[in-house]
Amino acid sequence: MNLQRKISYTVLILLFFSGSLFSQNSISEFKDKIDLYLLDNFVWMTDNDTVFVSNLYDYSGDSSREFYFYNSKTRQKIFPYGFEMAYPFVGKTAVVKYKNRWGLIDRSGRFIFYSLSSYPIKLTSYEKYAVFDEVTRYDVRNGIFRESSIYCGEPATPDYFISKSPNGKYNLIEVNKGPVFKTDVDSIISKKDLIYKSTNQDLLILKKKNKYGLYLPDGTEILKIKFEHAKFIGNYVMLYNENSKWNYYTYENNKLNLILSTPLECITPAYQAKIIGVFKKDNKYNLLKTNGETLPESFDYISDTATYGVKENVLVIFDSEANYYNYAEK
Repeated sequence: MNLQRKISYTVLILLFFSGSLFSQNSISEFKDKIDLYLLDNFVWMTDNDTVFVSNLYDYSGDSSREFYFYNSKTRQKIFPYGFEMAYPFVGKTAVVKYKNRWGLIDRSGRFIFYSLSSYPIKLTSYEKYAVFDEVTRYDVRNGIFRESSIYCGEPATPDYFISKSPNGKYNLIEVNKGPVFKTDVDSIISKKDLIYKSTNQDLLILKKKNKYGLYLPDGTEILKIKFEHAKFIGNYVMLYNENSKWNYYTYENNKLNLILSTPLECITPAYQAKIIGVFKKDNKYNLLKTNGETLPESFDYISDTATYGVKENVLVIFDSEANYYNYAEK
């Protein structure tokens, strides 16, 4: 490798890691106060609301960094008191921290539950019930106490599995029948971890000789192996075409539907119905809408599901329409 190539290679590595570190540094100072896992889940469960929570809009002149709940139209506080920490309302309730203890309030600001200890709040894995004091569970959507939660059992045995041959090639094996494809391929990417017959909506990306195609688990060809790149992102499959654009498709009712063709490459999905995903450009992050539009401004960081983002010193929340408001300041 000559000197010029070495320098170029080194610069590319430095740019990659500096970009990664930059995006991580932009959220690191929020992690000490905000549980970003909780925030992600609560935003996902929240419908567009007439109430928002923030520690930036204290119009009374109080310089404290408490969180207050506001009317989204009037920007007036709906409760006169603030909280050490507060998450958005989910249905009828919101999780808050008051005097170093966690609780659940209703929309009048009354505590439905107030912890006996300073144990951090948790969420159950399946129903997303809020767990206080390690044992007390509440359904945050309606504020109802729950004695127990559902624990998922072992999943049913899949009908297909991906096998790798000794020569490093791959095939899809149908249980009790054998290989699905006549010849092995370089790689197989499944949209889901487990592949079943029941839906037959599970897609597979096959790679062969550095080209990609789209197939069903039963071997049905959807798109020939001819594309330069391909990957799954959320509910979409991305295929890079000869015009140097990414085609975004959905597959529904046994039909492939082209949603958008654009040079923009999404890197993570989004929870919003009208958003395809998050893309990165010039070391900034933005959201790609299904109509090809993007947000008017870019961000230093956007979460993997597009529930929140960071711009300079402010953390914002994205609602289900991808509108956003300032939630917290460092």
